[in-house]
Amino acid sequence: MSIKVERKIELEIQRRKQILSVALGLFFEKGYKNTTMADIAEAANISKGLIYHYFKNKAEILFSYQDKLDDCLREINSIPSARAAIREFGRRFLLCELDDSGYIPPLQVYVIVFIKGEMDDPDYMDRNPMYQDFGRKYFGPFFEKGMKSGEFKQGDSGTFGDIYWHYLLGNILDIVQEHRRLTPTTSLDAVLDLFKP
Repeated sequence: MSIKVERKIELEIQRRKQILSVALGLFFEKGYKNTTMADIAEAANISKGLIYHYFKNKAEILFSYQDKLDDCLREINSIPSARAAIREFGRRFLLCELDDSGYIPPLQVYVIVFIKGEMDDPDYMDRNPMYQDFGRKYFGPFFEKGMKSGEFKQGDSGTFGDIYWHYLLGNILDIVQEHRRLTPTTSLDAVLDLFKP
């Protein structure tokens, strides 16, 4: 591969990251529905036409954050303790303290769009984490693993997963409605203690 081609690929990767970063900030500040592709292009310092080279529409940008969700789930799968893994997901998901870098948790923004009912494109509704039995599908296996290792009491792992997921969603609703910006890590321990043997 020539240096010119390598540089072009590197530039495209950087530009995609830049678009995703500014879009995340806009979705967080203005809301998904109130953010236009033109807003994103302007914030990224690129032309409106060029943004369509990278993403065909705003929904495609939003669903790029699902990659971050999938990456997070892969990472927590590598944590040996089921309790520690579930707790780490909750910590990342509920991370609310904005530091000087202006970090905004992509998992939160992604889910908030659906909680607020801002994504109404029928072509994408099958990817809505509110409708996918997310708790059962993603947390159920962790609870099952924790039951086998003695970290969690015996019970229906899918139901435990649903309970934990709904607890996380409740915290996100607090953030959305009250603009509460605290990381409730002690609350994560308290809810996980409900499943102790």
